[in-house]
Amino acid sequence: MQNRKQKKRNNKNNGFTLIEVVVVAGIFSVLMIVISGVFIAALKAERNILESKKVLGELSYAIEYMTRALRMAEKDTSGTCIPNGSNYQLTARDGIKFINILQSSACQEFFVNDGKIKYATGAEELELTSADVNVLVLKFEIINETESDNLQPFVTIQIKADTPNSTTLELQTSVSQRNPDIR
Repeated sequence: MQNRKQKKRNNKNNGFTLIEVVVVAGIFSVLMIVISGVFIAALKAERNILESKKVLGELSYAIEYMTRALRMAEKDTSGTCIPNGSNYQLTARDGIKFINILQSSACQEFFVNDGKIKYATGAEELELTSADVNVLVLKFEIINETESDNLQPFVTIQIKADTPNSTTLELQTSVSQRNPDIR
């Protein structure tokens, strides 16, 4: 008789009550929602970082290309590209024009148009940045340009750009002319 009572007591202790099952299911659901939220936030952060990296890569390429070309500028002695005796000239398109000795002394210009950094050599215009990057500002500042100051000319380049889903990036560099400014 006593064995039967012990068996009944043991049967009661083998299962879970409905309240225990509901509480565990609720805790599990909340835990899964929190983990899913953290995972989604991590994916969004990764996407933003990759877009920022892409923008930075394109802007780095553009600024390196421009500094290399501007470093190799030479004085225009004939006045066919820019004013006679000048190394650089700011243009109406908020760009900079110069003679690039790396491209067979071609008259070259860097400027921004439709949110893209472009360069022109004669009538041909080519893009340095893609449509994925929106260039907000491209600014050039020429220092020590005149022949009479006996100082080496240099150019400061400022770029401000963004993409639709990332933060704004700003880059600035200065470059001096490689060849001495000789009269």
